[in-house]
Amino acid sequence: MKPEIVRQETTYSSDQPIRTVTDDRFARAVFATRVADTIVARKDSSSLVLGLYGAWGDGKTSVLYMIEERLRLNDTLIPLRFNPWHFASEDQLIRGFFDTLATAIGENLKTRGEQIGEALDKYGTLLTVASASISGGLLSINPGQAAKDFGRSMSTVELDTLKERIGAMLSASGTQVVVLIDDIDRLDKTETHAIFKLVKLSAGFEHTTYLLAFDADVVAAALGERYGAGGHAAGHAFLEKIIQVPLHLPPADPTALRRFAYEGVDAALTHAGIELAQSEVDTFTVQFMSGLEARLDTPRQARLYSNALMFALPIVKGEVNTVEFMLVEGLRVFYPKLYSVIRDNPSAFLGSGQNRRAERESPVGQLIEDASADLTVAEREQLAEGLLRHLFPRMGNMHYGSEWESTWAEDRRICSQAYFRRYFSYGIPQNDVSDRLIDSFLAELQQLEAAEQNGSLDQLATSAPDVFVRKLRQREKAIPEATAKVLMMTLARSGNLFPVERGPFVLGGTRAQAAILIAHLLRRISDGDARVLKAEEVIRDATPVAFAMECLRWMSPGRDAQEGDYLVPQEVLDRLGLLLAERIRQADEHSPLYTQFGSEARSLYWYWHVVNPAEVSARVLARLDQAPEDIDQFLDVHTREAWGLETGLPSRADFSREDYDSVSRLIGSDEIARRLRDRYGAELDTPQYHPNADLDVPRRIAHQFMFVHLAAQDGEDEQGDEDEDGQETE
Repeated sequence: MKPEIVRQETTYSSDQPIRTVTDDRFARAVFATRVADTIVARKDSSSLVLGLYGAWGDGKTSVLYMIEERLRLNDTLIPLRFNPWHFASEDQLIRGFFDTLATAIGENLKTRGEQIGEALDKYGTLLTVASASISGGLLSINPGQAAKDFGRSMSTVELDTLKERIGAMLSASGTQVVVLIDDIDRLDKTETHAIFKLVKLSAGFEHTTYLLAFDADVVAAALGERYGAGGHAAGHAFLEKIIQVPLHLPPADPTALRRFAYEGVDAALTHAGIELAQSEVDTFTVQFMSGLEARLDTPRQARLYSNALMFALPIVKGEVNTVEFMLVEGLRVFYPKLYSVIRDNPSAFLGSGQNRRAERESPVGQLIEDASADLTVAEREQLAEGLLRHLFPRMGNMHYGSEWESTWAEDRRICSQAYFRRYFSYGIPQNDVSDRLIDSFLAELQQLEAAEQNGSLDQLATSAPDVFVRKLRQREKAIPEATAKVLMMTLARSGNLFPVERGPFVLGGTRAQAAILIAHLLRRISDGDARVLKAEEVIRDATPVAFAMECLRWMSPGRDAQEGDYLVPQEVLDRLGLLLAERIRQADEHSPLYTQFGSEARSLYWYWHVVNPAEVSARVLARLDQAPEDIDQFLDVHTREAWGLETGLPSRADFSREDYDSVSRLIGSDEIARRLRDRYGAELDTPQYHPNADLDVPRRIAHQFMFVHLAAQDGEDEQGDEDEDGQETE
């Protein structure tokens, strides 16, 4: 089943600033208007340098645009923007600045524009061949080697004269120039030095105001390396000598900022085609406000968050708990260190619900503290007790046992062992199965032919059959009856996909879970007659026959079953047993069960023996007469496995009295003993239950069978001392 590729137009929230007060979302238009009106109302003709301080992403550019919009309402002002990013060298920066200044004035002053433009152009040319330096906030200009190479002599007198002429012409025109320079904090250190040198060089013009927007800490760090004693303190000291009026951007209104973030979340959900229930909306709102909103300081952060969701939600739709995924993405955007710690330490945050002492001693508290060193104790506690405890209920809480795992998995929560990795992989990890594809498989199943049904199931289940069956079991109560009828038969025909895992604590594994699922799906059929017909179809068609046997086992009630526990009446179960026995007999005709089915042969022989014991005995004895050496394999499939408690490795367990009784019921213990003596000779006259450790397994089992056989003949039930290797049998 190939997933359909749906091409959608994706609209991410761009980081573009607003350009007019009508688009103001964060109540900063009043501030912008006040700054602009203050500049317009100035009576002093001397130059002025204002600094607009704000963190990256806080909206400085938007405020600059609103200030510029206000300034352009006044005919006596010439606002101009200068972008320092356009110039590769200091000389180009200086020439570019004065070219920009000359052009703007020339466009706005029809009579004096050309004269002022020529003067500005000459002033910029002289500066580019001069050697300028700043010390202690004071500017000094020397002709330097560049001027000499240029082939002319110059002096500061000539520069001062030009400056006075430009100022006089601006004064006579009744015009004030306002230069707006943005993004200074994005320049590298050399470029930052150059832009402040430029401001110092040009700030002497009368009737000129400079408004510089930047992050003061970032710029101070760059300037501190060049001026003063170095470091942030030196950089800030330098700024104080350049910036005459420092203005701090007012913080965005928290309510407006939250609303802006929520609008981005809504857009991302709409784009992904996800609609939340009201309870989910309420959960997200509470956890966002308690855990994430404290870090939502700027509009840019809100955009980053909404863009992250815009990208990720279509990928994980139907594969995770949407609300919890959005909260985890919030951790990635607002608490990146904590996000990484959670991703890299799943056991600390998930727990197991089994080892209470280990969970009491979990390092999760220290991990959170190390990843959130910039938070106060109170902030850290609020985050841990609120959002993190919601996401990871076992964190510091020992009341959530292992039984909660299935509940959390049904809700696809991050606290489920089965779903945790999905929240960090933006897809389906290896050895996992897509929930979305399973849902599509169930929705389409009734419209497919049997071969297509088998193919679709095979494609979904092959990589992780255990996960596939577990996810179907999570849905079994919600599967409609019509779909249940088709699904159980598709599962029955696909039994070879479901392994019988081995292990000291494994009881049937995936194949048993698939058979349980089929039994539960049968119960979804409300009509009794229809249920009986479907049960017969399962036992008739389930492949391999060992899977049919497993299905019948789970259709049958337990020993203490009440009337309501019966899936089908007892007489139907008896009829199903006859049907299964016939299938087992047919399988044995192909080749002996003990050569086809390994340890499952033991149960297959039992079901067959219940129906026709004489036929089983005759068939097995005939096989052993044809191939006497097969007695080893026949006994082997009736001997359980043992698992070393230290090594964890499997081996054949000792042949027990229970094993002896099982095979004896099939073909008689004397028949087996005779064949073993024929094969191994006189050594079995004095068998040892714990023979030499170097003995091969078939010979050891032969000794143990004969030991138990002789004890049984004597009316004893001695099997030797307990296994000295401390092994546990399955």
